[in-house]
Amino acid sequence: MVSTMDYIPGSVILGIFANKYVKENKLGSDAHKDRNFHSWFLNSNLCFTNAYLSEMDGTAVVEYYPVPFSINYLKTDENQIFDLMFKEIGEQTKYPRSYCYIENNDIRFASVNRSINFHNARKNRLKGRSDDGAIFNYESIDQNQEFAGRIIGTEKELKLFLEKFESEMKVRIGRSKSIQYGQAVLTLLSNEPEIFVSEIPLFKPEEVNSTFTLTFLSSTIIYDRNGFPSTSLMDLKSYLADNLEVNLGNIRISKAFMKSEIVETFVSKWLLKKPSETAIKAGSCFCISIEGFDDNTRKLILELLETGIGERKGEGFGRFAIDLQKIGEKNGEYKQPETGKQNSVKPEKPEGEIPDTIRDLMKNAILNSYNTLIESRALSRCKGFCENKNRIPSNSLLGKLELMIKDSSNSEELVKKMDKLPGLTREKLERCRDKNINLFNFINSRESGILGDLNPEADLKGAGTLINLSLEDDDELRFKIYSHYWLIFLASMRKEIKMRNEGGD
Repeated sequence: MVSTMDYIPGSVILGIFANKYVKENKLGSDAHKDRNFHSWFLNSNLCFTNAYLSEMDGTAVVEYYPVPFSINYLKTDENQIFDLMFKEIGEQTKYPRSYCYIENNDIRFASVNRSINFHNARKNRLKGRSDDGAIFNYESIDQNQEFAGRIIGTEKELKLFLEKFESEMKVRIGRSKSIQYGQAVLTLLSNEPEIFVSEIPLFKPEEVNSTFTLTFLSSTIIYDRNGFPSTSLMDLKSYLADNLEVNLGNIRISKAFMKSEIVETFVSKWLLKKPSETAIKAGSCFCISIEGFDDNTRKLILELLETGIGERKGEGFGRFAIDLQKIGEKNGEYKQPETGKQNSVKPEKPEGEIPDTIRDLMKNAILNSYNTLIESRALSRCKGFCENKNRIPSNSLLGKLELMIKDSSNSEELVKKMDKLPGLTREKLERCRDKNINLFNFINSRESGILGDLNPEADLKGAGTLINLSLEDDDELRFKIYSHYWLIFLASMRKEIKMRNEGGD
């Protein structure tokens, strides 16, 4: 299964303009020496935001953005929509998992239309055909959909930028763009720079006060004091304190609805991916109070709105909105306008048995999604064990643990191998610990020791019902998930050792 994102990343839009600038100015491999190229595409003097789903509403363009994680609806009634930031609900709720547009107490949901296409899998690409009849599945964004984003910078840079590009360009983006996918039209909607206020049209700067909501509109990469990506609230508070010129103790995050993810981008000129980094996921939102809030604080918040938060802001990371969910209004409830209800058509399950191909496709999609969640949790948990870098086990010991995991067929077999480790090796593992447990006991406690991070039955509850996917009796699949967690965990430790040896701390 080759899946697709449901938005156009800022890094992709940056790449489109960068490639076009290089070709039209015949810069070749010396592009970095060009003043404009270096300023716009390397030095992040321009920010290319993600382009999210948009549509025409009369003469206006409605731009959707990721649904804040605090907004849920009742499992028993999709029309009962609440913002858990402001209203506690005693019943089970569910996250919409789509995009939205909020106006007063109205909320409109939208999702990107996608299709799955089947292609022949070719082990020998020179033959141009499949030898064994195998296929793979390609997910793609359907045609005739529009996505809107922004290019943000100083008036001087934007004027110069607009002079270099046509207002409408035919482009190819994404994978397999040389064949049937990726043909698009990129349109610059304005011929002159416009004053930036916010990506949210109804935002009122003068109403920002000491207590506000902050909602991330794109993935956000924040580094801790050691220079590593972090998703902790403390590091977010430290970043805000430094940039808003207030004491750390004066910032309070009373509520947080946050998820993390691993982000990586592909650089076509390198023909390589950039190193993956852990980021705060778009849709994460926080209720923040600042003691001693004044006009300077408000001014600095508005400046952050324009520049973004964290690292790699030129690629669209770190975009956020202030007071997207207004405090004290709406009573924590939303309603969908009539047009939204009419457009929301719930698909019906076809009659008959699910074909084996579709069953395998759904199983792979569920497990691939769960593997991403596992990786995020493993990286997050590993961070606690790496606080004291001098106590991280050696590369050779970590390699031995990896081999033990790969050579084991279940968690019980791994535990038996752990029990046979020499006393000195065991002591080295016991020296490495987080706030609650040492590394030896953490690995040696079977699956119950990481239930906070890895609980397939709870995490996948309901996801595989349609295809009768159950892990309770599938020991092989359970251990595959279990070992994947540990291999990612140990690989992250190896990375910490490498950074330490290179002087990263």
